[in-house]
Amino acid sequence: MSKKNKVVVLGGGFSSERNVSFASAANVAINLRELGYEVSTVDPCTGVVDAEREVEYREGSIQNAPTLEELCRLKQDVNMPSLLQSEPFLSAEIIFPLVHGEFGEDGRLQAILESENFPYVGSDYVGQALAMNKHLAKQLFVQNNVPTAPWICVKREESHELKIDLPAIVKPVNGGSTMGMSICRQTSELKAAVERAFKYDSQVMIEKFVRGREFTVGVLDQEVLAVGEIRSNAEMFDYQAKYQAPQTEEVFPAQLDPSIIEEVKLICRKVCEALQLRHYCRIDFILDDGNGVSILEANAIPGMTKKSLYPQSAEAAGVPFAKACERLCEMALRDHKPLQCN
Repeated sequence: MSKKNKVVVLGGGFSSERNVSFASAANVAINLRELGYEVSTVDPCTGVVDAEREVEYREGSIQNAPTLEELCRLKQDVNMPSLLQSEPFLSAEIIFPLVHGEFGEDGRLQAILESENFPYVGSDYVGQALAMNKHLAKQLFVQNNVPTAPWICVKREESHELKIDLPAIVKPVNGGSTMGMSICRQTSELKAAVERAFKYDSQVMIEKFVRGREFTVGVLDQEVLAVGEIRSNAEMFDYQAKYQAPQTEEVFPAQLDPSIIEEVKLICRKVCEALQLRHYCRIDFILDDGNGVSILEANAIPGMTKKSLYPQSAEAAGVPFAKACERLCEMALRDHKPLQCN
């Protein structure tokens, strides 16, 4: 076996998806190690994760998200520039960021990695920021003729003037794992739903609720992987349905008409170009009762746990998850542009 690169996998962070991020990072680290890579797992908040904790994160429960108070305390501990000047970063050849939510997916982490001249997996700070901000992303979808449900974006001072058609989805503009998301069917539910979303972000998006079948698909280096269907008894595929509800069924590959599969692939390519995404992502869709396809959102750092949708999409397309992780590391080196001193 040829010598493999030294990789640092970043997981954890201080968003509500901290536990999911740890499970993703541990799964990627263990798979890369099995291929011969020298891998360290690091939390930006607490530092290096030892092997025992890594296995616990990979195999353990991620049902309970951290409280907002716990996350605020963790946020105060982050000193990424200082962390990058110590081991294992000093000898690292590739960084694999899997920090979800704030800091990890809003472009800030990627900007720091670029400023320190690290090759890293995933979209750059522009692509991350565009995908993270659901309002900006949907504006770009519209500009690029990608079908998406009507929506409005509101700030706290505007929230008392809402006049919208119901039912609607209320969610933070920046966020993931559907944290802070609600379905409103009556006007009386709207105020509480908006306040719940404001706990996670300073802007809230209210989007028309589209009833239909939900689908997801991974993308790997511009290759659209297998489309999967998410079948859940829950009305919304939220954090509980993802991580706490065993009745949720994820079917790969989805049973869809070939013409719809081709439409989904075309939309994926448009979305990746519009949001300037690279290396990999996962894109979620809804197929309404009239067989119309609409995009729900794009995830620039999708979940990579043992049970996550992206690994299932890759495996169903004939790409073993460990091989997908290796290809992503190779892309990080391929696309790295060292800083030039003028």
